Amino acid sequence: MRKSMDRSVQQTRFAIAELQKRIEVLEATRGDLERQIRKLTDSVPEDKISAETQKEGYVAYGSYAQSVITRKENLRGSLNDINMQHGELAKDLQVALDALDSFERVRARQMAAQAEKRLARRG
Repeated sequence: MRKSMDRSVQQTRFAIAELQKRIEVLEATRGDLERQIRKLTDSVPEDKISAETQKEGYVAYGSYAQSVITRKENLRGSLNDINMQHGELAKDLQVALDALDSFERVRARQMAAQAEKRLARRG
């Protein structure tokens, strides 16, 4: 029983480490997407624009702006996907942490019971 519990604890710790790595990657990706969106928003603050729109100092601003707006929309969609994945991974991580806590409580009870048996044999 002890070996199977040790194996379960080891597997759970591995799962926790993997989930934490995946969450870190998602958080880094989220930060990068947010940075890209800010940069594009600085370039083209509008959320809608006609392809024929002219702006002083720009050639074909409307077409350029439309492509930037489309890119921002795509990035926001990716950001929403990442936020959903992050939420799911956070739930999975909490389940794994709860499982590990449960294993550790069981192990502590087993160790206490063994210690009591040893004391009872001595006394």
